[in-house]
Amino acid sequence: MKQEDFILRKAELLCYGFKTDETVKEQLRKEHDEFFEKGFIDAVNLTLGGHNICANVAEEFSARSPYSLIYENGTYYMTGNGMKEPVGFYPKLPKTGTVIDGMAQLHARYCINLWPNTACCFDADKKKCKFCSIKERQAEPVPAEKIGEGLRILLEKLEEPFFRESRSDTDKYEINLSGGTYRSPDIMADYWISLVKEIRKFSDRAITVEMAPPADLEKLRELKAAGLTSLIMNLEVAKQELREKICPGKAGISYEHYHAAFRAAVPLFGWGKVSSVLIEGIQPAQDILDECEKMAKIGVFPSIMPFRPLDECELNDTAGCNPEELVMLSEKLAEMMKKYNHNSRGKNGCTDCAGCSLEFDCLRRREEA
Repeated sequence: MKQEDFILRKAELLCYGFKTDETVKEQLRKEHDEFFEKGFIDAVNLTLGGHNICANVAEEFSARSPYSLIYENGTYYMTGNGMKEPVGFYPKLPKTGTVIDGMAQLHARYCINLWPNTACCFDADKKKCKFCSIKERQAEPVPAEKIGEGLRILLEKLEEPFFRESRSDTDKYEINLSGGTYRSPDIMADYWISLVKEIRKFSDRAITVEMAPPADLEKLRELKAAGLTSLIMNLEVAKQELREKICPGKAGISYEHYHAAFRAAVPLFGWGKVSSVLIEGIQPAQDILDECEKMAKIGVFPSIMPFRPLDECELNDTAGCNPEELVMLSEKLAEMMKKYNHNSRGKNGCTDCAGCSLEFDCLRRREEA
């Protein structure tokens, strides 16, 4: 498949997901039962042509997809639009006998993703982000020492020959941490600081945290001192007036404060080691491009993710993102990234995983040309 064809196919899968028949559902439930939980956390992470894609199979909008996921003779295939391409799934992580079993997942070949917290201070009446489908699975974050103990055991198991393809494989695994905002951005920042410190007791692997910017920006310095490698702070909606409509609780963190946090974080973590998501399909495309340029020129790596009308979000009855527009914006963003000396090397966490967006694929295509 040509790279430009792949980018459009990936955009369509991000926006539409897969239809699944009963045969494939039965097989997937045996191997990846979490994929049939609704919501973004449990979307399918798979490979197509060696590239990483995060796609939904359990949402109502997925049933309208032009693509089907089928299972034949021990192999999964993507079919649709005259295509039939094999797809692969990332292996299950070894069991640790700790709280992280079922929580830790591979979102890319070497990216271990965990959500230690699903309780969110913005998950309340008239406060919840309208694109969000997060549901509280536990009332407070799992204690940092319990997450740390589980990760220590997991990383030890990943060093065993059964789980590694080569002697150097174990050095490639990194840790991506995300979740709701417990009580307040500052309280959540304190939790991440404690968890990063816990992990640093036994590992020097790259660690990325996805969080809302705290009111006290000194906490960003504390995160860096604790050993954090890179940071994600998602603005999601560019214009403050629209933020107040779509993210009525989170919009209490002003646009200006986000940019103050960006300016504080980039000198700490490095050019391109701070990133932020903007959501395509719920705001004007030009607003996204204008905001991407503002971010890119100060060293923030912007990412454009498509809006998905997840069943359990408030905007579930609205249209999703247009794949062609997503490709267009992502290509323009890739051009912009080159203009401001951003590249695909040395990235971590969600940015390097790139399963939920296209700009990394578009940027790499330019770098390899």
